[in-house]
Amino acid sequence: MPNKRVLAFHYAWYGTPWGPNGCWQHWNHRFSPTEGTEVQGQHNPDIILNGRRHIGEAERAGIDGFMISWWGLDHRSNPVVDVFMDLAPADFVTIYYETAYTFRLRDQSRSQAVARITEDLIALLRAHADRPQWIKVDGRPLMVLYIVENYTVEEWQEIKRSVRQAGYDVYLLGDTYNVAYLEVMDGLHTYNPIGITRRGQDMAKVFAETSRQVHARGGLYAATVSPGFDNCQVTTANRWAVVPREDGHYYRMTWEAALGSDPDWVLICSFNEWGESSVIEPTLQFGNYYIEVTRNYSRLFKGA
Repeated sequence: MPNKRVLAFHYAWYGTPWGPNGCWQHWNHRFSPTEGTEVQGQHNPDIILNGRRHIGEAERAGIDGFMISWWGLDHRSNPVVDVFMDLAPADFVTIYYETAYTFRLRDQSRSQAVARITEDLIALLRAHADRPQWIKVDGRPLMVLYIVENYTVEEWQEIKRSVRQAGYDVYLLGDTYNVAYLEVMDGLHTYNPIGITRRGQDMAKVFAETSRQVHARGGLYAATVSPGFDNCQVTTANRWAVVPREDGHYYRMTWEAALGSDPDWVLICSFNEWGESSVIEPTLQFGNYYIEVTRNYSRLFKGA
């Protein structure tokens, strides 16, 4: 089984005029806090946290790598991957493939959507997989996949076969707790555990049972921790999903549940998803608190 790792979801869509996208993006988004009222977003684009600083903060927190959210070859997240590959240390970066961006195409033609995913993965791997910065598991480039159940096991098998025929034996970590997907995925995770909380389930029990089932089938289990969730600043939809941070208690609780489930890896949701208020990077409000908590639990997880 691969060595213990702590990986964090990282969002690469924050553009600056001097960055790879050449303009402000996402920092100055607009949102509607009440129906019919639109005001400017709350992020301050004059305070810049660049990729190199993020990498240093992650290393201080005991984080072993970033899973960079990727929304297509034409999306502003794509050129940022190139920058991260230049900045990152060895074995530090992989892609979090956002399958949701293919759903409109899928609703028109499932075969075309499968072909698009195949082409995307091959293009990404061809561009970066041979670089030392890309995370490898037993020599195989790691690819992390969002909400995989929107495609069937058979469709993912077709994708994986085509990627292998292109010369890449890829290691797939899928976002689902449906163990049937271990027929094609090498490991399973959930992007964010707040759904467990919102359903009133015992997170420790859900993690432990999922870990048992995944390990029984020879797969890798990655438990996901989160400091909380609140997207009310950017949308009027899904406000039911707010999960308070509780002065750090929720984050510590998810770490305790994760460590108690005998995970192979721990994933953090997220390093810098400001729109959903799930960040652990240093902030004016919380300072370095979440970096320090992460460092302590990372040490516990790795036996240090």
